[in-house]
Amino acid sequence: MMLRDIFLMMSVVLFDEATFAAQPPAPQSIILASTTSVENSGLLAHILPDFTKKTGITVHVLAQGTGQALQTAARNDADLVLVHDPEAEQKFVSAGDGIDRRQIAWNDFIVVGPRSDPAHIAGTRDAVAALKTIAGVKAPFISRGDKSGTDALEHRLWRAAGIDPAKAGGGSWYRDIGGGMGAALNTAQGMDAYTISDRGTWLSFANKGDLTMLVEGDPRPSIAMT
Repeated sequence: MMLRDIFLMMSVVLFDEATFAAQPPAPQSIILASTTSVENSGLLAHILPDFTKKTGITVHVLAQGTGQALQTAARNDADLVLVHDPEAEQKFVSAGDGIDRRQIAWNDFIVVGPRSDPAHIAGTRDAVAALKTIAGVKAPFISRGDKSGTDALEHRLWRAAGIDPAKAGGGSWYRDIGGGMGAALNTAQGMDAYTISDRGTWLSFANKGDLTMLVEGDPRPSIAMT
């Protein structure tokens, strides 16, 4: 009876293992924490279906500002990040929260604003000089204020201009919305205001209205995507 019981137990184990082996492998998925700029540009929607088709791996995108994306990954709530703030990225890696940092592309930033252009910056190339002029005439300016890579870039440009916009009459002409790139462009369009945008989101932005690109070509507002 004891040998019979052992045989039956082995049969059950072998049967269960065979059934498990016959089942198809569970679908794989990863979480990508990426910037709202990349999401708004339409790039991910264009390339991820082909990636999934070729690899069988589904990618779930968390579109956040760079700061939020890095915090998400640091909590182990994302498998990889696609962001554009080199200083924050280096801190992230140095803290042991990330590995294998690679530069894959460059993000070009521009200054956009109303066609009426009250600051008269159209056709110029110096983003810092443009911000000085905007602050000088106190023309409406929309800041993302979301600790994203774009937000960090904007504040670096303000520092280069020697201006703290929050103290230089901020609230009357400088508006911090705490939102993504699409939200900043929509707000700028609705308020006839200036803002800084990445080129990819600007090209795919459908609600331009009277908003137009005014300053481009300054090498300073260019950040590597990693």
